[in-house]
Amino acid sequence: MKVNVLGTGNAFNLQGRMNSSYLVDTRQRRILIDCGFTVPLALQNEQIEFSSIDYVFITHYHGDHFAGLAALLLGLKYVYKQTKQLKIIGPGNVKSKVTELMKILYSGTENLVNELKIEFISVSVHGDSIKLDEMVINVHKMIHSEASLPVGYVLKVNRFSIGFSGDTSWHEGIIPFVNSCDKVILECNFSETVGEGHISVEELESSMEIQKRKADLYLTHLYEASAKKASELGYQTLSDADAFIFET
Repeated sequence: MKVNVLGTGNAFNLQGRMNSSYLVDTRQRRILIDCGFTVPLALQNEQIEFSSIDYVFITHYHGDHFAGLAALLLGLKYVYKQTKQLKIIGPGNVKSKVTELMKILYSGTENLVNELKIEFISVSVHGDSIKLDEMVINVHKMIHSEASLPVGYVLKVNRFSIGFSGDTSWHEGIIPFVNSCDKVILECNFSETVGEGHISVEELESSMEIQKRKADLYLTHLYEASAKKASELGYQTLSDADAFIFET
């Protein structure tokens, strides 16, 4: 499995980081995890055709994780013509969310959700498990803005599993989520605890369970202070355009 880091930034693109997003290549499928504003640009910078993507997973409905889908679908219509069906997976009524996004950002194009070859797959915000081709996908409840329907995903291919937390506060489900994975791309926006919305380096440091798994964590959604502090404490921090290969 290869993971290309398309972006590691937050909603404000501080330090010029692209929105957090990851392109996962298995031997059979190409998977996009989150599709924020900057993702269509990041894909083109990497010379990745939109039509090559099999799945898009949305962790929650905030613009820096979701809004780029509108441009991606327009690209499939007018630039990178579809050669296969695209499956879009997200919490709640994902088709309704994507339709509304198209209506707001590109009024008059919302019927693309029916014109293009798309299968929408809804998952529960309270946890779920689905089988997609050679993958088993486990869905974990996360704590972020409640209206954004936050979830994290664990993708299992053969015996290897990798987790993507999306945006989340520290909560009692984080340790079970981390321990269900071989490797984890974990959101960590702040250096100090702020209480709501996002995990901090300080909270990671206070957990003995996290310390046991430190070598398996890749921190993302960073800004300058959190990245600096995390690196000094021995955490692996991601940068835009990083790439990893994991044996599955």
